[in-house]
Amino acid sequence: MKPKFWFALAGVAAVLALIIGLVTVFSTGTGPRGYVANTYTRAANLDLSGDSDNRAYTSPKAPSVVAFEISQKWRPQSQYTDSSGIYLRYSSDAVVIKPYQRGSVIHVMDARHAYNRYHSHVGGVWGWSSPRGESFRGRGPGAGK
Repeated sequence: MKPKFWFALAGVAAVLALIIGLVTVFSTGTGPRGYVANTYTRAANLDLSGDSDNRAYTSPKAPSVVAFEISQKWRPQSQYTDSSGIYLRYSSDAVVIKPYQRGSVIHVMDARHAYNRYHSHVGGVWGWSSPRGESFRGRGPGAGK
């Protein structure tokens, strides 16, 4: 066979691999929001009112198991657990996992909305000192001085 055939065949294989890779990346979503959407069951009836960015999902697993699964896939910047639930903070999103029936309800929302809603739980833990989170610089000791 001629070398042109092999080059053409290699080109077609490379294009197919690129297409498959792009479809995989964009269909699974990136970040914790995409992971939760693709892994757990959507429960629109449990969306929190007053936050159009909030999405609720359910799982038959315990909150600690769900938090472990999400944290293994996407490492949170901060994590807090109390008797009300598990709070995972990422750069722009937050994942709040609470007990629900015999499993869990998972709320994915903007980190600011989560901080405002759950300030009484995460206020001293997520690094923000003001109630709206404006004072957090997040670049380490002495940054911004």
